[in-house]
Amino acid sequence: MTKKREILSIEFILSQIINKLDPEEVKNATSKSISHFRKCSDPDDKNHTLFLKDAIQLDILLQNKKLGTPFLDLIEIILNSELKKNNNYSDIKSVLINLGGRMGNLMDITLDAINPTSTQGVKITLDEKKQVFKAIAEIEEKISNLKLSIK
Repeated sequence: MTKKREILSIEFILSQIINKLDPEEVKNATSKSISHFRKCSDPDDKNHTLFLKDAIQLDILLQNKKLGTPFLDLIEIILNSELKKNNNYSDIKSVLINLGGRMGNLMDITLDAINPTSTQGVKITLDEKKQVFKAIAEIEEKISNLKLSIK
């Protein structure tokens, strides 16, 4: 009996591509058997799920066969759908002001880290690196919000 799968799901993609791939190629690329992926394509089987690294390897195999990249496409569709739901930034000026504040914060943290009078002088410590990366991540988040607001 054929299982019903949601069209935009990992399980559906797996069920569609399994027969297009050579079991030996799948085994060489993922170290897993084709039967493992059949189990992963069963939406009711909670003990078998597809790992991201396996999805990437399967997409590479499919791309090499000129069959596209269905997992990458699915991720893009899902993310775009969610981003559209989160597009609630109607005031671009406030987003820009917030972004400017985060830039200032990054500049302050970085200048403090490379200050000759800081903990290790101009050499950036692990703690300082963490602070810089956190500040960069905050800016990246604000840039994403800005992209959404002008989309």
